[in-house]
Amino acid sequence: MKTRKRREALIGEGELDLTPMTDCIFLLLIFFMITTVFIEVQGIVVDLPSASDSQEEQQQQKKDVNILVSATGDYTVSGNPVPAASLQSAIKGAMDEANNRNVIIQGDPATTHKSIVYAMDQATGAGAEQLAFAIEQQQEQE
Repeated sequence: MKTRKRREALIGEGELDLTPMTDCIFLLLIFFMITTVFIEVQGIVVDLPSASDSQEEQQQQKKDVNILVSATGDYTVSGNPVPAASLQSAIKGAMDEANNRNVIIQGDPATTHKSIVYAMDQATGAGAEQLAFAIEQQQEQE
């Protein structure tokens, strides 16, 4: 009897002991942390060339069809200026001449997206299997 009165005196009348509740909350927190499934976001798969492929890469670049898009929206296919209306036929002719279905599109930094997308559509319509984009990297000034 004495121990019961002593315990009641320590806790006091009407007060709740919150220790078991905090233990339950921590257990629930640990349970949810362990059972949570983390979603892995799939990124873009990039096939990077190795150092031994440098000669093959140079030969491959010679065979690819290059489309240059100027800042004003003018097109050049493999070094020949082409009007926008006949871009698809020029790309198809260049692919047949190079015997390759890979197309590299290089745009001026001031080129509109509309011009680049038009070149992509025309290349796809001409039967291009792979499209690549080339940019000129600005050299850092020291």
